[in-house]
Amino acid sequence: MLLAHAGRPVTLWGRDEAHVADLARLRENSRYLPGVPIPESVTLTASLEDAARCARIVVAVPSQGVRELAVRLKALVGDRHAIVSATKGIEAESGSRMSEILGAAMPGVPIAVLSGPNIAREIAGGLPAPTVIASLDESVARDFQTLIGTSTFRVYTNDDVIGVELAGALKNVVALGAGAVDGMRLGDNAKAGFITRGLAEIARLGVAAGANPLTFAGLAGFGDLVATAFSKHSRNRTAGELLAQGRSLEEVREALGGQVTEGIGTTVAACKLADRFAVDMPIARATYAVLFEGRGIREAVAELMAREQTDEVSGALAEIARLFTGR
Repeated sequence: MLLAHAGRPVTLWGRDEAHVADLARLRENSRYLPGVPIPESVTLTASLEDAARCARIVVAVPSQGVRELAVRLKALVGDRHAIVSATKGIEAESGSRMSEILGAAMPGVPIAVLSGPNIAREIAGGLPAPTVIASLDESVARDFQTLIGTSTFRVYTNDDVIGVELAGALKNVVALGAGAVDGMRLGDNAKAGFITRGLAEIARLGVAAGANPLTFAGLAGFGDLVATAFSKHSRNRTAGELLAQGRSLEEVREALGGQVTEGIGTTVAACKLADRFAVDMPIARATYAVLFEGRGIREAVAELMAREQTDEVSGALAEIARLFTGR
């Protein structure tokens, strides 16, 4: 919609032919974004071959579908193409980031990633929002910045692909917990403390994986976490709130209309990455226990509160402080 309103020629692809036919007939995604008209200038197709005729491809499918899509795109792209991933997730089975999956399937095709405080319904409604596009190739980031940026969608560039992707994915895990804090009515102080410690945990893993600590203090880190942890439109926050109210995981999925809650799969991947990089991630571990091991939410929160009280500015936060102060 952003691209279409900016006068760009856009082809929107979907894998479900019947759903795409409904979109074309109604000019509205009544399943996931009701009440928001799709511009007439947007071409809708269920043919990936037709969509891949576009030189610039925005991948915005759920994280667990990216590998299959990458395999299908491999035979359709070449030197004239560039891809930006807007998927905020980590593959649960492998712990791979989206750019790693896309890059491995399509070597030589420039890859960028997009992340930030980007609540879809607000953007679709024309409200202002900032975002970050990261690529190891500055010219690729600049190209997508020019393509996507509008008067209401402010795009910044970054070369920290690892940090931007991990921040965008891992914040969904913290948002589940923030929603649970809301569901248990523990108050604003508790929620602020939870998301702050969650950000420290995200940064700790990110730095261990090779990310720039400053990324987590920016739009892709702090900005996206705040938006997702507080927005009424956030599926991850809402899922955590419903879980805290006693709903089962299946009931939560049903209440969200079958929409993907990336934080659930990302929790699995986060714990695997914590093991790989030998990083302490108590919030991710507690979330995993609640989602998959039958741990009660109140019990998990009590265990987090009972952890040893340590120095606040340590680990990744100390790295950020050193970058700001030079000490």
